[in-house]
Amino acid sequence: MAFEGLSSRLQAITRKLGGKARITESDLKEVMREVKLALLEADVNYKIVKDFINTVQEKALGQDVLKSLTPGQQVIKIVRDEMTELLGGTLSKINFTPNPPTIIMLVGLQGSRKNYNSGKTCKSSKKAG
Repeated sequence: MAFEGLSSRLQAITRKLGGKARITESDLKEVMREVKLALLEADVNYKIVKDFINTVQEKALGQDVLKSLTPGQQVIKIVRDEMTELLGGTLSKINFTPNPPTIIMLVGLQGSRKNYNSGKTCKSSKKAG
């Protein structure tokens, strides 16, 4: 739910930057403003948002667009990579206790699909043995 706003804003950014061969500083400032607002609306800590935006700007400014990506997609890719790194970067496994039950806490806002995710976790855990 919190990332839906970010997703829609990133799609709008992709449309805005379509057809450009290079990302200019003014384009990047506008894009980073949108990303910053989306993250702040998703209740991300201001200091984390500030560091995140600075890192993305450093990586994106003046960077040539990859042959298979548009400038908008390039910025989105950099934002995605940095967000993945910020959230841990790697897939982690659940450490099951030797004496059941293993207690797992799911935290989220109302409507953030906690029940769905708990069901998926149970199903995949049962499948894994």
